[in-house]
Amino acid sequence: MKVGDRQKKQRKIMNKPAILKTLMEFFLDKGKILSIDEYKAAEDAPMRFAVAKRAFGSWARMSQMVEHKMRVDDTPMPASAPTPKAKPAPKKAEKEG
Repeated sequence: MKVGDRQKKQRKIMNKPAILKTLMEFFLDKGKILSIDEYKAAEDAPMRFAVAKRAFGSWARMSQMVEHKMRVDDTPMPASAPTPKAKPAPKKAEKEG
């Protein structure tokens, strides 16, 4: 591993708690953990979506870490954004014959 790669990895790890804290405060202000689309649409987001996601690898992992941190800190947890359910396919009309 190159020295530059190691420093980048350490910087990423060191920034993760700060990013987590910032996102946690933002979600508390909003009253829920936002979905990806809601976060991207938010005008007052504290950082770009890519920056927030990059530190954790995925949005789901970040939201799990926020929920866990809130449980550990005894912070009232906002409700997660509901996942949209797939609509059932329309039934085909039976042929009379």
